[in-house]
Amino acid sequence: MEWTVATSAGECGTCRRSFTEREEYYSVIFSSGEEFERKDYCAGCWQGSPENAFSFWRTQAKVKPAPPRRFVDDSVLLDFFERLGESEDESKKRFQFIMAVLLLRKRLLKERSRRRDENGVIWLVEVPRLGKQFEVRDQGLSEPEIAEVLGQMGQVLNIELSADTPAES
Repeated sequence: MEWTVATSAGECGTCRRSFTEREEYYSVIFSSGEEFERKDYCAGCWQGSPENAFSFWRTQAKVKPAPPRRFVDDSVLLDFFERLGESEDESKKRFQFIMAVLLLRKRLLKERSRRRDENGVIWLVEVPRLGKQFEVRDQGLSEPEIAEVLGQMGQVLNIELSADTPAES
């Protein structure tokens, strides 16, 4: 037989006050037939194990994870992106295209439109907070080429990037 017990709701089941980080509280499991129910109690509401408790224990509220550490400031990324667009070097254009995709995912750029010319697709992107617009050519990169550019970008920015790296803000 498999039993499922809920995780803490993060608040006292009596007074409904949320637990603070590392606060000690009590958890009680109640049995009702084949089901288990969990209820947590802050120290102020705890009056000892309830008579009908199946099990209880003292525990501690978890520490919330720290926000992700930013390796490079957003303004530095945007400045780098803009400078890449000023170059005629094809490797820098590829770099700028991948950077545009990452900045779109981070919502630092917003796609305004796309158009096609004889050489492919051109994206019109904007930096909303600056009101600046840029044209970025879709480089039509293969998976190995994307991996290569991400590796180069990671070296330049001193971060580890892969094709499935989330670009969190």
